Amino acid sequence: MSEAPLAQHPGPAAAARVSAVPCRATHRRVTLAAGATLLQAMAEAADGAGAWFDLSDLPVERLTFMRPAASPDDRHVAWYSEETVLRDAVIERAGAHLGRRDGSAFAHIHGMWRAEDGACHAGHLLAEKSVLSADHTVDVWLLEGAILETAPDAETEFTLFRPVATGPVDSPNAVLATIRPNEVIEDGIEKCAAASDLPVSAVKGLGSFVGTQLRGQPALRDIATEVLLVGEDGRSAISVGLEGPPVRGELAARANHVCVTFEVLLLSQGE
Repeated sequence: MSEAPLAQHPGPAAAARVSAVPCRATHRRVTLAAGATLLQAMAEAADGAGAWFDLSDLPVERLTFMRPAASPDDRHVAWYSEETVLRDAVIERAGAHLGRRDGSAFAHIHGMWRAEDGACHAGHLLAEKSVLSADHTVDVWLLEGAILETAPDAETEFTLFRPVATGPVDSPNAVLATIRPNEVIEDGIEKCAAASDLPVSAVKGLGSFVGTQLRGQPALRDIATEVLLVGEDGRSAISVGLEGPPVRGELAARANHVCVTFEVLLLSQGE
């Protein structure tokens, strides 16, 4: 198996390759309301807290998404495609980090969805431009003591989520973290887990890889692929590149490097 090239970003590499904040995560089942944008519905459910949402079989009246694209300049390793809008689609599987941008709720969502004609798509979903068509109950992990906030990143020249502490918590049971470019994803997760002495029982996360390599499948060779980790152990993924259909399967061991960023919520226990 050939190794993917590393991403060449324009800025100086940060010394710390992960940022991690211990926190407390509480699992809830919440209903997202029809007629609202996905961002509005998630923000209402979280009531100002940071959160991770598992989204599955979610019907949407309008779904807006992008996928990776070549960079239009020499200051970014990759960029985003033009927006694609689907009508009467279903989010089959997606994950969402809900945090803050400029003081307001903001979500980062990756996943896979199916159009009305049955075509399968994947990528980066725009929660503020996607509208729910029916009430739907989903799983959410509400966070106490940490939240993701956007900030300019000198290394990549993107504006990225980063975890920040929001106050002390009793008995942390989770770690909210981000992993920097070119880290092997397994190494990055291990470094994030080391921020806490708690054992990790589940990994929730999304971000980008320099290509994606799955066991027993042809690799995606694009410089940037959008990725959602699936399964409790974080060893399987849904991924899509610049062209072609999404792929899904078990990640090839120690073969996938972060492209721009990867955001994870590490849970120490199920509820």
